[in-house]
Parts: sequence; structure tokens; C-alpha cells
Amino acid sequence: MLSFNSKGYLNTIGWLRAFDDQAPVDAQGNPIPWVTYSFIDFIKDRLRPEHAVFEFGSGNSTAFYAQRTGIVVSVEHDKEWFDKVTKDKPDNAEVIYCELQRDGDYCRMPVKLGEEFDIIIVDGRDRVNCCIQAVEALSASGVIVLDDSERPDYRDAITYLTDKGFRQIPFSGISPGLFYYKSTTVFYKDNNCLGI
Repeated sequence: MLSFNSKGYLNTIGWLRAFDDQAPVDAQGNPIPWVTYSFIDFIKDRLRPEHAVFEFGSGNSTAFYAQRTGIVVSVEHDKEWFDKVTKDKPDNAEVIYCELQRDGDYCRMPVKLGEEFDIIIVDGRDRVNCCIQAVEALSASGVIVLDDSERPDYRDAITYLTDKGFRQIPFSGISPGLFYYKSTTVFYKDNNCLGI
């Protein structure tokens, strides 16, 4: 119960504010991704202005990454959410609307753009196919981040990436405003952009 008081852990990390706001924010109300706090702690000081980020799914994470990197490109399948996110998106962020079709254009978007990305965040729909396609759009030092990696539905993605030579670090715990166990996993190779 001490975690809930004004000096407790949940208050310090902003979990209580995120719970009240029903949005992923830190204790000061700044946008953060809806991933595990352990992953946020890990990545926030490793992001660099020269990094190019692609994310499947958009929202507060788009603003979080845009504040710390050179460019963020997001693909979003929900038109209503797309319209909301694009109203306040940062100047260095691009949000692309794409209807969701399993193993269709949505999962292929980073490849279709013909660009290379240093960090690809898989936190949208069709995640197994997104991970498979992400490999083709990574820079030489690029990493892939799979949120909710503890879910059995995503085991094929993990197997695919490890078979491609990626190592993994899972960051487990709770996430903003939610109180169930989950994992956000980084897949990386040697000489990666995060210095792992």
C-alpha cells in the first residue's frame, strides 16, 4: 500500500497520473510509450538525434520518440485515432494511415518507404508479420522492439528474429496506468545503435 502514497514508487514513476488520465504519461504529464517502465528507463538516454525511428502504431510514443530522435514515421490502421494523432504531431513526425490487412501493406510499410530505420517499434497490429518485414528495413546497426512479447501469439516473431541472428533482452514489469505483468523486448545484433 505504501506504493500508492505521495512518495511511493507508483507516484514517482507517474503510474498514478497515467491511471487517472487513462493515457501513457509520466509524473509530469509528459507523453511516454505504453510499454514497460523498465524499457522506458533503458531507452530514454540511448536515443540520439541521428536516429530514425519507425513505429507500428502511434500515439504518445510518437511524441516521446520525436522529442529524442531525428525523425519518427508511424503507420496507423485506426482512422479515428490517426485523425486525432495527426492534429498534434511534432514537426519531425510523419503518421501514415493504412488499412489493416493481415500480411498486407500495413506490415510492409517500412519496406515500401525505401528507407532504413535505426529503431523499429512493433506495437500495432499483425505483429508477427511486422517483425518479419521489419528486418528488411533496418539500418546496419538497427534494432527491433516488440511490445507485449510475453504473449503466446507472438512466439513465431521471436523465433523468426532469433533464427535471423538477433539476440534479445526482455524488459518486464508494469506499464503506465496498467497493473498487469508484460514484457517489451529489444532484438539486437553486434554494433547496434543502442550500444548494447
